[in-house]
Amino acid sequence: MDANQRNSPRAAGGCLCGAVKYEIYGTLYNVINCHCSKCRRIHGHVSAYASSKREDLKLMEQRGLKWYRSVKDETPEVYRGFCKECGSSLFWDARGEANIYISAGTLDQPTGLKTTGHIWLNQAGDYYELTDDLDKFDGDSNGKLVANEE
Repeated sequence: MDANQRNSPRAAGGCLCGAVKYEIYGTLYNVINCHCSKCRRIHGHVSAYASSKREDLKLMEQRGLKWYRSVKDETPEVYRGFCKECGSSLFWDARGEANIYISAGTLDQPTGLKTTGHIWLNQAGDYYELTDDLDKFDGDSNGKLVANEE
């Protein structure tokens, strides 16, 4: 990545009310749909996450940002970032991992992203079915869905 790409954001987004805004510098990885019971409860349905390297995410406004640790004994420690003012779900952060996951619906369009697959299908809701040809995993994809390209 050259200096101009590093100095201008690859993508930007934020919550519904504007109390949390972010920019992403560097690679923004394609979207993964998570069907786990925790994500479905947080989002109200399947969650769709893009991701970036932790150091490439810059918070431009964070007065509304609140972090929630959903399970106290979870390893690694997982926190979910949301706006305490409007309730938008913004981030999934496994502390200690290189990437942070960004709720795809909070990204400003156009994103240039595509959905690459589904994870945690063994916890999927019983009220929908998947009919696409994307990769599907009963649990985590162990990195198989995170491409090394934009």
